[in-house]
Amino acid sequence: MDDVAIIGAGPVGLALAILLAQNGRSVRVFEQRSVPAAHSRAFGLHPPAQQVLDQLGVGEAAQRHGVQIRGGLGISRGRSIAAMDFATIGGQYPYVLSLPQQSTEQLLRERLEQLAPGSMMWSTAFEQVLKQSEQAVEFAAGGVVHRALWLAGADGVRSAVRTDLEVGFAGRDHRDRYLMGDFPDTTGLAHTAALFLHQQGIVESFPLPGARRRWVVRVEQKLADDSPGTLAETILSRTGYLLDPGTCTMTSYFGTATRMVSSMVHGRVVLLGDAAHQISPIGGQGLSLGLADAQAAASVFAAGAPAGSLDDLRLAAARSAARRAQVNMLLGRALPSWTVPLRDSVISSLAASAWLKQKVARSFTMTSPGQRTIPVA
Repeated sequence: MDDVAIIGAGPVGLALAILLAQNGRSVRVFEQRSVPAAHSRAFGLHPPAQQVLDQLGVGEAAQRHGVQIRGGLGISRGRSIAAMDFATIGGQYPYVLSLPQQSTEQLLRERLEQLAPGSMMWSTAFEQVLKQSEQAVEFAAGGVVHRALWLAGADGVRSAVRTDLEVGFAGRDHRDRYLMGDFPDTTGLAHTAALFLHQQGIVESFPLPGARRRWVVRVEQKLADDSPGTLAETILSRTGYLLDPGTCTMTSYFGTATRMVSSMVHGRVVLLGDAAHQISPIGGQGLSLGLADAQAAASVFAAGAPAGSLDDLRLAAARSAARRAQVNMLLGRALPSWTVPLRDSVISSLAASAWLKQKVARSFTMTSPGQRTIPVA
């Protein structure tokens, strides 16, 4: 019987497995896929997440493979109306690390294999929780019955674990929709994120490793044609940057929603990451939020503390992240043309305040003065 069985081999599940294995706990990770995902997906690792990666033993490797986003520009009508320097937040990591999710997962899988060889179970889909007691949980996965002291569901927004337990996922869809893609970086913006505040909707641009750049465009509805060509045309019309559709390595359309469980803990089963809370990807907080969930859960499991303490700590963090994401979406919505000069003037005036700029930088980087990570006993 394992100490902890983990459903889902994304960053959250792998991080939890590593943290527990480092402390001598037996773990097993069950993944329904037969091979790792190749999609770049989430890429933003905020300073608290980078501290977790250090704790996992992959921090140095992540820094070598990633790109540091050291600041941001707000651009409207062809000119900069605001600039942000993440150096103002101080600390060991005064930047957001850009590292595609598949690279993060590879580093984590390699680390887990070092610590717990053979603990990854590919092509093994979770089926159902069979029974729970005060000491253990029994569940079926891959046609086999397994037992563990704890079961962690880290299997994403469409969590099979959450669905099987019939746990409510309350919230709502938002009207904000986006089309994104990865292109070679021809902007000359280097390590700077750019927010193009166009009246038809925001265009966001972030550096990626390998001299590439992620572009995210707000759209009013799902497009009949969401090809790289359509994305490149929209970017050109709103930003002036000419991109070659033939060099695009990924496009994806996505909607936004905020949903959350009322509790992450259900007997001997704990829900983590997107299985417990869905927030808008705008602002890129989801990956960092999930890694912090793993850190907190590992601390609880290792110390034998009541798992219910996760709710107060982590659901509060999720609600805070959701509010930040909603503000980010609001700022990126289309505006009547007559309001644009007024908006730009207000943003420029606010950006002149050093105190406010630091506060905004801390919000974007998910940091607060004196912030500390949670030790794993």
